[in-house]
Amino acid sequence: MTHNGTKMTRRHLVATGAVGLAGAFAGCTGGDGDSGGDGDSSGTSQATSGGSTTQVPSSELTLSGWAADDTESELLKQLIGSFEENHSNISVEYNPVQSNYKQKLKTQLGAGNAPDVFYVDANYFGSFASEDVLLDLSDLSNAEEFDVDDFFQPLLEAFKYDGTLYGIPKDFSTLGLFFNTAMFEEASVEAPETWSELRSALSAVKESTDVKAPLVEFPNARMWKAMLFQNGGSMLNDAGDEAVFASDAGVEALQYLVDLKKDGLLAVPSELGAGWHGAALGSQEVAAAVLGPWGLPFLEENHPEVNKNIDVAHLPIPEDGQKATSAYTVSYSASAATESPAASKSLIKGMTSPDGMAKWAKKGLALSARKSHRDLEYYQNHPRRKTLLEAGEWSHPVAYGPNSEEIINLLHPQLEAAMLEKKAPKQALETAQSKINSEVF
Repeated sequence: MTHNGTKMTRRHLVATGAVGLAGAFAGCTGGDGDSGGDGDSSGTSQATSGGSTTQVPSSELTLSGWAADDTESELLKQLIGSFEENHSNISVEYNPVQSNYKQKLKTQLGAGNAPDVFYVDANYFGSFASEDVLLDLSDLSNAEEFDVDDFFQPLLEAFKYDGTLYGIPKDFSTLGLFFNTAMFEEASVEAPETWSELRSALSAVKESTDVKAPLVEFPNARMWKAMLFQNGGSMLNDAGDEAVFASDAGVEALQYLVDLKKDGLLAVPSELGAGWHGAALGSQEVAAAVLGPWGLPFLEENHPEVNKNIDVAHLPIPEDGQKATSAYTVSYSASAATESPAASKSLIKGMTSPDGMAKWAKKGLALSARKSHRDLEYYQNHPRRKTLLEAGEWSHPVAYGPNSEEIINLLHPQLEAAMLEKKAPKQALETAQSKINSEVF
């Protein structure tokens, strides 16, 4: 993908090592977010870890990711166009994948012929990084003009493996408490800050309004992961090689949700005739939901009148607990087999620079991963999105190492069994933990 012959040798060498990985990757199946020119027209300059510059040769790159919709694709093309204007010696071909993205990328990485730069979801990032198929991006940490410290630290850590940086956050989402202010006012309650206040508020809404249920949640209790950390628990031990979520903290958090459901304060979407949280809020079947920024465009476009009454607050925490929410994030990463490593890093820098990320964030679906963007005029004018952005500081990405998908696939059925009252919370969590520790670790 470049005119530089020496890079063909690099691809050949990396691809040779990738042959042994192809079998492992092919067997994977899918589971249930500026360099300045130096006056030389033959290339652009890129800072190295030592503070000097190296020449970026003329390059032709491919960039791949999933396309959520036409709007996202068009915006990405605009960002690529801006990058190419500032890097005249680098051209970028955008190849979105419409379906089976993860499996296709795994196959390409295993064969050593992946795109140069691509999206990687944090949930399966670890399984990629552990196979040595991603390009080391540590140089970007030392590029002063890039300011890697401006990224929310939990998001940056999600794309490190064994201490090495293999991805830069493209964007992210957090969970917040969406609530109908008109219904809360009717019940004479305000946005709750603690678990006990949340229960009291839901009880008041149930008594004062005609909602089918005050709160909606998926059967697999998505919000439980955030509540686990709020309550002082953790998914894995510090070494990351043992599940430890069936702790008192985990059981108490799940029991809290189960009790809400038993008392008619929480319902799952199927009980409401709604497919998901946004639809339940829009139809006013519920007064509240724990949801991410993707819910806002849905409400704005499909339920504009209801949307006027929807506000967003940080998730309530237990008394003496700590702020925590779940984060869902996606990186720009590069193939270890790219023929153009320097140009690939330049593209990632350009797409995640303060300017590039600000343009992306204004799309309104996902959030900027840069802390300084809290002060952007866009977020000042969109306070609900700003609330969700602020939570990046205390977020916990839903990513649990190379075996993240296996962990989640074993955990969710047990959470659902508890929520549907088929198992006691303690039994459900202990079953999931035992399965993970015996079958995964």
